[in-house]
Amino acid sequence: MKSKEVDGEPRVIAPRLLLSCRLTISFACLFTSFAAILMTINLSMAIVCMNKRSKQLNRTDGINSTNSSLEYLGLNTTCGDDLTTEKEMFLDKPAQGMLLGALYYGVVAVQLLVGWLCDKFGKYKLQMALGSSVLAVASFASPVVLESAGVPYYFALRIVKGVAMSFALSSTIPMLTRWTTTQEQGLLVGIASAGIGLANSVTYPISGLLCQHGGWKAIFYFGGACGTMATLLIVCLIYDGPAKHPRVDAEEKQYLLSFQSQISTKRRIIPWAKMLRSVPVWSVVVTNFFFFAVVKGIVLNLPIFVRDVLDFTVTENGIFSAMPLIAALMLHLLVGPFFDYIRTHNKYTSTTVRKIFHVVGTLIPGALMFISSQLSSEYKYFIISLITISYSLTEFAVMGGFGYAMIDLAPDYLGILQGINKTISLAPGFITPLIVSALTPHGSSEEWQHVFILFGGLYVLSCLVFVTCGSAQQQSWGKANKSDTVSALNDTSKPRTNFA
Repeated sequence: MKSKEVDGEPRVIAPRLLLSCRLTISFACLFTSFAAILMTINLSMAIVCMNKRSKQLNRTDGINSTNSSLEYLGLNTTCGDDLTTEKEMFLDKPAQGMLLGALYYGVVAVQLLVGWLCDKFGKYKLQMALGSSVLAVASFASPVVLESAGVPYYFALRIVKGVAMSFALSSTIPMLTRWTTTQEQGLLVGIASAGIGLANSVTYPISGLLCQHGGWKAIFYFGGACGTMATLLIVCLIYDGPAKHPRVDAEEKQYLLSFQSQISTKRRIIPWAKMLRSVPVWSVVVTNFFFFAVVKGIVLNLPIFVRDVLDFTVTENGIFSAMPLIAALMLHLLVGPFFDYIRTHNKYTSTTVRKIFHVVGTLIPGALMFISSQLSSEYKYFIISLITISYSLTEFAVMGGFGYAMIDLAPDYLGILQGINKTISLAPGFITPLIVSALTPHGSSEEWQHVFILFGGLYVLSCLVFVTCGSAQQQSWGKANKSDTVSALNDTSKPRTNFA
């Protein structure tokens, strides 16, 4: 393994990245996250699709559909305009908000459990495969449950999908700590997490086309197919660590293990008290709470806003709803390596760099949200442009701001800290859709104005919390004491953390 002098200090030269196992695993994680997100956010366009088609049927057949939040209208139609030959549905506003948010009851419920399992057993591959396969089955079952059982049962299925998504996604970053080094962290983690942005970018346009040519059921079936492919990739390509991979190159294996040689394999007590009293930890949690409320609110509700206020067709809706997400994906791929470069070559500390990135990724988007709230629907293309710029800039906060600050704070307890973080900060996933639905009962422009003002305020709050209290300095309790560590070169499959 080669090394060179950088600023007077030896630095290990990474073996080739192209066709390496660590790059292959990063791309496998990319598709896993892509499929998981696609299977959970495609409901937004399915709602637009089924409600649009139901309205068309109502105009054709003279049917007036009114339902409570726990009911749906099923229509068997034989319309001559070939709108559909399937059973059609209508979901009212309360039902929409309830179903969109149901996913996050499951997500929040098991975050701490998933993090504990990662640190206790290190069976990342098993957890990812289990989560992805359950998501695929649930996606295939969604049309049947909606038609035959109704909204209450689909609400329960969405909770199950949330649990499965947690296992599929929350095991990824702890697993990648065994396949990345500080030299390549921004790049490889950025590639792996790019699947989220990719899914956000293409789900709506693809769903719009599927709606037009195959009906709302096709949206769920496509998601199930992607989930099946992701499960196969996990089984064939992902391994818990370099020591367990049967095809890893010897040089690459030695390179990765050299960065893990000080991982503790002794039993030690988790510093719960220090974790829970840590201001930097709570700054990330609270920041993420406000930040996630906005970004998830935009992702889940943008197609509905476009339908209610901007009055585009279903296909146009899919395209314009995806524009902010496509722009964010492009920035996502650039900000991670840019952050690594700035942090490595800049005279400022990691904390200062993260806070600068965070301000760019929250304060500017907040200002653009306030501007968007004051525009009428006649400026619909300008509104889409502002939302696109606003949402894409959030990647500065995610990739260079608070988003991965937990890795800096306590690398040996990342699974548990991520569990605590997501248990609390993902709660807006089920709260925000309910609030948005309550604020927009009629879908008028004035009602949506209040939503955008709320989003702008939450962006500002997320900025203030991290800039005031955040840190990227490793905590004294965040890594095992050298006196308690032993070499892990011969067995890196053991988890970093054990409970006494």
